[in-house]
Amino acid sequence: MLNYKKFIFRLSLAGYLCLLSACGFHLRGAIKLSSELSPVYVQDNTFFDLARDLKDLLRSDNITVVKQADNAKMSLVLLNETKGERVLSVDASGRAHEYLLNYKVHVQFKGRYIKPVNDSITLTRTLLFDPDAVLAATNEQATLYKEMQHEAAVRILLKLQSLSEEATANATVPVKTKK
Repeated sequence: MLNYKKFIFRLSLAGYLCLLSACGFHLRGAIKLSSELSPVYVQDNTFFDLARDLKDLLRSDNITVVKQADNAKMSLVLLNETKGERVLSVDASGRAHEYLLNYKVHVQFKGRYIKPVNDSITLTRTLLFDPDAVLAATNEQATLYKEMQHEAAVRILLKLQSLSEEATANATVPVKTKK
């Protein structure tokens, strides 16, 4: 009886794993950049936190980050970052009860083997506001913006990874850009 339960458990586990892999799910591993895009330069302008997140993620994936654009094969230029909020719902007395937080980043990718690419990433989160706990709501808002900023950094790296495949295909002839 015990062997039968083990067999059923292993069979159902194998079935779940097959279903999970059939839907396309896979764990995010390290970002793989072709040698045509590494080392990377991050031009941060005034986006200190986002640039720091990007550099930390790049370094954690063993991608060299350089301090000068002349030494890089790929440059990430953080063009614009905006944070905003709008009221989603109000209570019976007309006070805001729920907010929609927005975080948007415009970034440009420049490299020797790819054409310059401008992209934007927009993220939103919902914040429930409790007028009796204003400090807690303020802290939660700061935490949500921090999480959106980190997610934006991850999405920028995923875009960089997709550009890496294009750079590998174009590696024989550098792309000429207008200056």
